[in-house]
Amino acid sequence: MKSKKSLLSIIFCLSFFCLIFNSCKKNKDEESDPESTFDKSGMLTNIGQNIIIPQYENLKLSIDSLQIVCADFISNPTPTTLTIFQSKFADSYKTYQWVSTFEFGPAEIDILRANFNTFPCDTNDINNNIATGLYDLSTVSNIDAKGFPALDFLLYGSNQNNNYTLSLYTTAANATNAKNYLTDLVNELKNKITTVYNAWIPSGGDYLNTFKTNTGSDVGGSIGMLVNQLNFDFEILKNARIGIPLGKRTLGIPLPDKVEAYYSQQSIALVLEHIQNIENIYLGRSKQNIDGLGLDDYLNHVNARYGSGTLDDAIKTRLTSAKTKLSVIPGPLSQAVLNNATIVDQAYAELQQLLILLKVDMPSSLGVLITYQDNDGD
Repeated sequence: MKSKKSLLSIIFCLSFFCLIFNSCKKNKDEESDPESTFDKSGMLTNIGQNIIIPQYENLKLSIDSLQIVCADFISNPTPTTLTIFQSKFADSYKTYQWVSTFEFGPAEIDILRANFNTFPCDTNDINNNIATGLYDLSTVSNIDAKGFPALDFLLYGSNQNNNYTLSLYTTAANATNAKNYLTDLVNELKNKITTVYNAWIPSGGDYLNTFKTNTGSDVGGSIGMLVNQLNFDFEILKNARIGIPLGKRTLGIPLPDKVEAYYSQQSIALVLEHIQNIENIYLGRSKQNIDGLGLDDYLNHVNARYGSGTLDDAIKTRLTSAKTKLSVIPGPLSQAVLNNATIVDQAYAELQQLLILLKVDMPSSLGVLITYQDNDGD
């Protein structure tokens, strides 16, 4: 009986020591794993609270103003009201560049990117919609007949002549239909951005709470979604905004009419806004230059290396170089791809190098799987 009790005591002691050992080992492993000790929730809180929501709010306010000047133009189409409308449109289009990356959660539900900025627009569909007065902007068939690209066409026309543009809303046979179409386009922009913004804020759908607490790097995790969409959006910049007009998909034959904002000739301005937003997200920096936890901090925390230096330094260097080479492209881009192709190609090559760091090296260091498909070949 005594030996049985002794045996039980020995088993208990061994179990106790094993439990303590495993617990200590686990704590030690966690301490030696920098990935597990990074403040992921803090990073997501900063990006969601100080970058995403304020930028959605800025776009909402800008489109609210766009709706007002649109109504003023519709009620009194004059050279002055048209110029004001064009100016506010350009401002809103630039502001949109600061939210195009966030195509997850509420924006993914409303397909914000496709509805707001499918370019080039289909001018035949736009003209047909105006001529007949029969259209449904919610259908897939009209995805390239609305949003900012459609407004770009309708406010500037193909000849950059404001007198001609004004006639479309005053003396043209379909002037009333054209004014109605303008109104419907702007109203849809307002309705969609209001829905997405309200879904994010704590007093609305509070997607912010979901975003900052879902700290996973896997599919469906906030870090996984953020890194995937940052890369997807960057590929749009590299390919759709620069590569396709330059002729990278057409055996070197330029396609100048494929640029973003073809009619207002604001392509370079929009590209520079876009890449600045990409950089700010990476740095965890607000538009007001308030620096918080970002992907750069995460990479440094896990000691991500690139060659003899840090991956963070490599990305920052490429970002600076890409911005510089984009900024020296003489506008408009539609002319630059024809007359200054070498300069545009240098910017494209820099974007290509930066994409490798963002799409291959960064996800690998953070344990993120790139899940979207492309046929670019990088």
